[in-house]
Amino acid sequence: MDDLLAADYSKLDVLAADPPSGRAALAMRAGELYPAANDDQRRHLEYLLDLLGADGDPILLDLLIRLRTANLLADVVRRGLPVPEPVLDQLIKELGYQPPVIDAAGVSGDRRRAKALGALLKDDDRCGRAALALARLGAREWTVPIARRLFAVAGLKHIFLTVALEEMGDPAAVPVLLDWLANGPEQNAWNVHRALVRLTGRSPLLPSPDDIRQVWAGLDLTVGPVPEVRDVAVDSPSALRFSVDEGRARVRVEFDPSLPGSMWPRWEQTLYVGDQARFGVGSGCETCESTLRLLGFGPAEALAGATQAREVLAEPRELTAATVRALEPLLQELETGHYRMLLADLPLERVRTLEQSWWLTRRTETRSAWEGDPDWPGIEHFQLPQAIPGEMPAYGSVVPSQPLDALDQATVDRYAEAIARGERPAALLLAWAEDRYISAQWPERFVLGVVLDGHHRLAAYAAAGVPARLVLVVRGESGETVEEVVRGYAG
Repeated sequence: MDDLLAADYSKLDVLAADPPSGRAALAMRAGELYPAANDDQRRHLEYLLDLLGADGDPILLDLLIRLRTANLLADVVRRGLPVPEPVLDQLIKELGYQPPVIDAAGVSGDRRRAKALGALLKDDDRCGRAALALARLGAREWTVPIARRLFAVAGLKHIFLTVALEEMGDPAAVPVLLDWLANGPEQNAWNVHRALVRLTGRSPLLPSPDDIRQVWAGLDLTVGPVPEVRDVAVDSPSALRFSVDEGRARVRVEFDPSLPGSMWPRWEQTLYVGDQARFGVGSGCETCESTLRLLGFGPAEALAGATQAREVLAEPRELTAATVRALEPLLQELETGHYRMLLADLPLERVRTLEQSWWLTRRTETRSAWEGDPDWPGIEHFQLPQAIPGEMPAYGSVVPSQPLDALDQATVDRYAEAIARGERPAALLLAWAEDRYISAQWPERFVLGVVLDGHHRLAAYAAAGVPARLVLVVRGESGETVEEVVRGYAG
């Protein structure tokens, strides 16, 4: 601890993970050193206090109360900590409504600050953060002014405002958003579409992203959504396409709420199965790593049509329109969108430790200069046993939606006996692909799957060393990529 001021970021990572005298003592020592430290040393100490989480929070707040700097305020805001009212008042006087002050007002819980924040909506540089701060305060009297401001902004500011409307959750924005689609500027309407989906409970199918304005113009919002699986097109015995209109989205990937202090209003995403957040799936950043991090399993719950799906999956030999119709109750649980369905036999091995997983070995085998920390799903899972070499190495990983160590062994054994007899029961997976160029240096592709039904079957296949029969429901934006990888691997 005596070398804290000289430690670099990597050493601080190690120290915070296992401090010799405990996390609270380390945080206290960082707080003692901070006032006399230079700017570079302060940044290191701020980083350390952030790593220490709840143990560092009271130290950060104490330093802010005593020193009242913009950097400390930004750190406190990122931690989501309310600033004491007298301190916030003093910061407003000393710093004005800089971005961290706006964010601090938003997490203060003090609705009396809404009027001052609302006045900032007229400022092009601060309107986005002010709108999010108002949403965090639940100041719905500002919903319509925020929505109307969309007519005069573009780019990232436009995203900030639409995210604020989503988080405000006030249907009063809907008429203004529809007016923007009908009469607003010619720019990407995707963010307005997302806000309307959230605020109306409707999720109409878009033939293409360019059809947003036309689709919403023709939608009758006086009636409720009716989920429908349609546009089924069979391409081969092992591949077909279909669309889901007004999907229930009980199986979905959703952006997390915006984080105070972040320069990006949308970043991290979460995969939900049923009502439970299952996995954090990272961001859409093309130079960031693919991630799939367990958030929790929660109580077991069956999706609609799961029992019927097991009959269809008993031993499928080809995909037909009848397959889709039989699975329709379960497919209606997906998000609205365009999908592919693939039938494939792929070898899967069961991964019990980080050292076995592609989530670690991909770094040591293909990135000679990689210095990052290992990140893996945090749970037993399955993976393709071999990477697919090439200019963009491809890896396959399948995560469960229930804990594998809680499976009923008698059921696994029963499936193992059936597989030994030559039967091929299938598991149903939601799948997608991610192409990344990590740190603009290492190209990498991950094909990811989440088990919707068939955990016992996959465990039996892995134990037997027999390729698993899979029915893959692939999100449309990566359908061709997943099919290319699957066919290449099977071939």
